[in-house]
Parts: sequence; C-alpha cells; structure tokens
Amino acid sequence: MGATLLAREFNRRNSGPAITAHATRKWLQGEAIPAQGNLQDLASWLEVPAPWLRFGEPPRPPQAAESPPTPYVSEQAAKVAADFLRLGAQEQRVVESLIVLLLARSGTADVPSKPTPRRR
Repeated sequence: MGATLLAREFNRRNSGPAITAHATRKWLQGEAIPAQGNLQDLASWLEVPAPWLRFGEPPRPPQAAESPPTPYVSEQAAKVAADFLRLGAQEQRVVESLIVLLLARSGTADVPSKPTPRRR
C-alpha cells in the first residue's frame, strides 16, 4: 500500500484531523512514528496490538512466577513409566529395588536406602 492510499483510507476511518500522504510516507519509511491517537486508530483498523505496531513485537503473555519448567521426557522414558504403572504393587517394589541397587552400584546418584513403600 502506498502512502497516498494509506492516508486516504486512514482518513476515511479516522474521525480526528486528517493526515497527509507526506505523513504516512514518513510512517512507512520509519522516519516518524504516528501520534499515540493515530497509532491506536491504526492498530484498531489493522487489527493488531498497538505495541506491535509501535515496537515491532507482540505483547508477551504474563508468565506464572512459580511455574517450574516442564522437563523433557523421551518417548522411551514415557513408555517405561507407563509400563511401570501397569505393574502390580509387588512388581513395582521389585523394579524400585532394582533401580536403587543399580544406582548405588554405579555411584551416579544419591539414592535412598530402601524403596518408598507404595499403597494400593
């Protein structure tokens, strides 16, 4: 869209003072920023957030202060976990004991002295 067409279409939609093609050319070339009221009108007309129009970035959604990052779990780990949950309570205790034993032998992690009892 050229500066002349932009000025004409903007003025058709805007109830405030008319703008010139010279002004819109400066907007398009990055030589000037529209006044706040015009910026709001442009954002409304173009259906974009005003901060994006002014700064080039959409507003970021607020982040929860206490939300921990979601850990990545491989497909294989998810399958093992799902299979583990399909086991009975006794079989789960055997698997937990085996994991504790293997970790203790490898010395790769701090492990509890015995598996946590599970209630069924």
